[in-house]
Amino acid sequence: MTRAATPPSTPRPAQGPQRSRPSGPVLDPVRVLRQNLLKIVAVLVIGAVAGVGLNYAFAIAYPLWSSKVLFELKSQLEDANALSAKDITTEDTVVRLAQTEVARLTSKDNLKSALQRPEVQKTVWSEEYRDDKGVFIVEDALLDLEDELRSGHQRGTQIFYISMLTHVPEDGPIILNAIAKTFRTKRQNDEDSRYSTTLKQFENRRQQLDDAILQKKQQTQDFIKKNRLTSLTEANSENQKTLEKLRNDIAQTTAELNTAQTRRAQIEKKQRNEQGISDDDRRRAQEDPILLQLQRDNEDLARRFAAVKQQFGASHPDYLQFRAQTDAARAAFERKLEEVLARNLAADYKDSFNREESLTALLKQQNEDFDKATGKVEDFTANMAEMRSLEDQLDILQEQRKEIGKTIQDINLALARDERNRIEIVQEAIKAREITFPQLKVMIPASAVLITGLYVLILFVREFLDQRVKYPSDLATIPGKILGVIPELKDDPAKPKRAELVVRESPRSIIAENYRQLSSQVYKGMQAFGARTLLVVSAMPEAGTTTVVLNLAACEAAVGRRVLLVGGNMRRPGLARALGLPQGQPGLGEALMGQDPAELVVEVSPNLSMLGAGAPANRIFERLNSERTDQLLAWAREHYDLVIVDAPPSIVAGEALVLANKVDAAMVVACAWKDQRGLVMKLAGQIMDSRAQFLGAVLNRMHMTAGGYLRKNAEAMAEYAEHTTAFGGADRDVDPAKGKKRGKPKAA
Repeated sequence: MTRAATPPSTPRPAQGPQRSRPSGPVLDPVRVLRQNLLKIVAVLVIGAVAGVGLNYAFAIAYPLWSSKVLFELKSQLEDANALSAKDITTEDTVVRLAQTEVARLTSKDNLKSALQRPEVQKTVWSEEYRDDKGVFIVEDALLDLEDELRSGHQRGTQIFYISMLTHVPEDGPIILNAIAKTFRTKRQNDEDSRYSTTLKQFENRRQQLDDAILQKKQQTQDFIKKNRLTSLTEANSENQKTLEKLRNDIAQTTAELNTAQTRRAQIEKKQRNEQGISDDDRRRAQEDPILLQLQRDNEDLARRFAAVKQQFGASHPDYLQFRAQTDAARAAFERKLEEVLARNLAADYKDSFNREESLTALLKQQNEDFDKATGKVEDFTANMAEMRSLEDQLDILQEQRKEIGKTIQDINLALARDERNRIEIVQEAIKAREITFPQLKVMIPASAVLITGLYVLILFVREFLDQRVKYPSDLATIPGKILGVIPELKDDPAKPKRAELVVRESPRSIIAENYRQLSSQVYKGMQAFGARTLLVVSAMPEAGTTTVVLNLAACEAAVGRRVLLVGGNMRRPGLARALGLPQGQPGLGEALMGQDPAELVVEVSPNLSMLGAGAPANRIFERLNSERTDQLLAWAREHYDLVIVDAPPSIVAGEALVLANKVDAAMVVACAWKDQRGLVMKLAGQIMDSRAQFLGAVLNRMHMTAGGYLRKNAEAMAEYAEHTTAFGGADRDVDPAKGKKRGKPKAA
């Protein structure tokens, strides 16, 4: 079959989301422990045996004996008259007080005083701190003693302690008891001195108060004499009465003055014709004698005028004469009335003005008298306040003296009571009956745990520093997904002869089943992106790329897909050799030179074909980076369901990444216990930067039984395959309730 190999290349499918890269390799502690379980147990036994030896060695060369002094933190008296001391209620307070006393107990001054005691300088411990002349060097002993002393508080009690370890059992009690006695004596002297100093201060204060009281009494008497404050109550009452009367008089005068001022203002307005004449003003003016006479004359003339008018009529000369006289008399009356009103207003104004002046002078005098009276009251009040202040000061001094006297009495009472001592030695140090270090019950487990822990630590450090890919978890650092795990050939219970054709030759093997699982993952990933061409590549040689390609192709062909194998490794081709075909036949090299690929394809089995690497002379791998490769892959996509390219290792052949830019998808093969994580990660990153869609990685040749990992899975798969009729096995009855086999195998 001959077809032109010129169709254009298919564009690369869109990149899908990639898994984020973890920050570092995943270390499985359970796996590490299970892998080295027997060694760990052996080291544990060795550590226990070593603990026995170390115990006897230390017992001879470096024995330690422990001694301890117990102190009680006694409750303190809140009142010298109290019958008993009040308990310390909170644990925090007890701990704080205990720590304070321990600090005093182990202070340099106390320890230095204790080291100067004769019994301490006679101990074996003291021999280490003597000079050439045998003189005990206190400073050197003090430095070591500070490091050797231990202290603490017994939780839930008011007991604290100091302890130390010595090589001679008699030395510890002597040194600790010397420290405790020195501390007790020093503390007692300090307490006595503190009480004496406090008592002296209060007595001095009482004497000062006595002098101040005498001085204040004399000052009060002098003040009374100077200000004549003998009859305080009568003087204060008279001053208050005078001040009250003046206040009332000022109020009355002020009211009268306001009335006079208002009256004068009204008169001024009437004089300026700003206000009309009132009826009272007219009535008072009409009471004037002259106006009264004119009023009588006008009335008489009016009667006569009425008689003439009645007698002669309105046109008679007498009528006209009387009318003129009547008008003249009325006008004279009005003029006179105006004069009297003006005269009366002038007189009223003068009276009002005089009244206002008189009241103003009176109010001024009253205010002066009020100010004088107020001054007397204020002076009296100030003297009274000063007097009361002196009396209050005297009362305060007397109260202070009373309190000082009570305090002095309490101090003397407290000095006479035993409860004033805060610290009491409840148990002196005694000679130890049992050795503290070493002890078999401690040395054996401690040595075993320490040595075993060190060994386990070395195991984990070695595991962490080992950068090889050994388990699926080691592939967690690369992008993409873990497509599958292919176990080591020798771990397969089916014992297949070779790995290259394990799917075809040993279908019931665990390896074949793992390849089937890998095939489903790969096909699922390619379907998600519409990919038809797949590049299988590794970082280092001998990773098993060809084996993965052949078995993956066998799985795909078994389900009816047309699969084409392309020998992309033109440096060390392995497809033909693995399939048992003649090597050096025309193939990829010749297709890149222009020969029709349909004539070069070899039918391997139903649905499985192969395009080998080609004759050695025509394997020019530089041609892979050409348009002809794109055309070849486009032709393969058109005629096959799946095209798998076997690529050379990327670390030694640059054309692996060239092919990654030609195919639709790519996967990485990592060889367990050989390939480095960094190289695999680098290769995955390079593929992600290329045209191909990165599907993930497959771990090849993993030791499935290493450390017990996956062993049960492997046994289950082998057992299931053994009794699978599709592989020629025999069925077995299974108890559905318990899942156990029963009965004999049935004939196949």
